[in-house]
Amino acid sequence: MSATDTAAGLVLGVDGGGSRCTAVVARCAAAPDSEPVVLGRGHGGAANPRVAGRDTACSSISAAIDAAFADAGLAPQPVASACLGLAGVGLADERDAIRDWAGRAGIARRVVVVSDGLVLFADASAEPWGVALVAGTGSLALARRRDAPLTADAACDRCGGWGPILGDEGSGHALGSATLKAALRAGDGRGPDTLLGIAVLRRFNAETPADLVARIHSADVGRREIADVARETLAAADAGDAVAVALVRAAAGDLAAHVLALATRNGFAASGYPLRLAGGLLTGSGTLRRLVIDALVAAGMPPESVTVVADPAFAAARLAVVQPAPRA
Repeated sequence: MSATDTAAGLVLGVDGGGSRCTAVVARCAAAPDSEPVVLGRGHGGAANPRVAGRDTACSSISAAIDAAFADAGLAPQPVASACLGLAGVGLADERDAIRDWAGRAGIARRVVVVSDGLVLFADASAEPWGVALVAGTGSLALARRRDAPLTADAACDRCGGWGPILGDEGSGHALGSATLKAALRAGDGRGPDTLLGIAVLRRFNAETPADLVARIHSADVGRREIADVARETLAAADAGDAVAVALVRAAAGDLAAHVLALATRNGFAASGYPLRLAGGLLTGSGTLRRLVIDALVAAGMPPESVTVVADPAFAAARLAVVQPAPRA
């Protein structure tokens, strides 16, 4: 989008994952290369169309956008450009379906739908190349080579992001599931004692392992609730619980493996590379981030810089700004 088109215009950025999504409405400044100014921010539920279902994802995105306009004191209205950075849109038909919905909903004159990993390269912390690692409810890593223009259709190399059945190693859901299994093994006497047994019983208001099983299989417990169990694991690891420490180290190793595969495949090892980290699991735990970096250093592929991208929705808004001008 040109400076003329955006001088008095609005853009939307959306970051959507398996548990929640965030939208920002921002105004583009008249001066070239000026940063968008966030006017409002809103939140919604699960926005991964592959896992939550397309209708649920679209409803969550719409709710987040409406809340962002309300926060800005504005009525919902079509903006000049919108970038929706979503988990679960790795295939072209998935992106097309969401873009078609956004067009019918009148969100913007131009809408681009991209992976939630791609928007991280628009955060302006470093050149838009290297590796972006996302670990929230799910997990995904993307790599971009140096000197490639950053656009919505920019080529990326991908690792992981295959969902809870086929992948998502190192994710909140994977760590939460492993935690529940470890707690039940300890209760059976098949595994070592751990603080996690008491922690997960308390989280699900269960008195016994049998009660816990019933709660886990109830209708109101889904991927988000399982992923949230990882908070107990991280807290127990910080308290020195040996089982929790082992689980968190394993998750860090799985996440580092994503980065190592991409760094090796793209020839980043010799010169180092920028590494961007995002997703609630990674941004919420300094311990997990440190263990991921330690694993990369131990493998001989340390990044040259590490950035925690705390506001991917704003990065999506920045990516919306750099897209070609919308057609009238």
